Amino acid sequence: MVVMDGNDIMKFAKRSITLLIALLSLSACKAFDKEEPPMCPRVSALADTVTQTKFRPGAGRDARDIEYRAEITSYHGSCHYDPQAREMHVSFEVGIDAERRQALVSRHAVINYYVAIPFFRPDPFAKTLLPVELDFSEDSNRLHVTDDTVNIVIPMPNLKEMIKYEIFVGLQLTPEELAYNRQQKNAK
Repeated sequence: MVVMDGNDIMKFAKRSITLLIALLSLSACKAFDKEEPPMCPRVSALADTVTQTKFRPGAGRDARDIEYRAEITSYHGSCHYDPQAREMHVSFEVGIDAERRQALVSRHAVINYYVAIPFFRPDPFAKTLLPVELDFSEDSNRLHVTDDTVNIVIPMPNLKEMIKYEIFVGLQLTPEELAYNRQQKNAK
């Protein structure tokens, strides 16, 4: 049994009243909010297009024939909804790791990654290709590139339908490169 004297009861009451006022203040703020700020559209990388293995021209498909391997290793960003224009402004950066292999004669290559919003298909706005230059230094066959910030403005008349506007990123692959990725995944 806990025994409290008059001072303990007053301290307890003051703390309880302070806590109650704080809780009421927080709930009152929520009660006056017209609308919660919207969440950002989901950004996903498609597993089959996260890596690219570029083989030199010809029939060879073993390790000696690989020019480079590239992989999307990160994507992060932010968004802001403009309620007057009814638009979502999304900004994000894509990070890519690459490894130069023996079949790449030069120390330079260009890859493309895509940003796509399938909801807008077949409109050309639905997918954009973005080139990234891979410049390997003389003393390293590996590099990490963070591309320039991608800015997208999505017309979004109804925030409750935001799931429609999912954004996908991946490396732009040839049909053969896509088949190679799927074959590698199935072999594991």
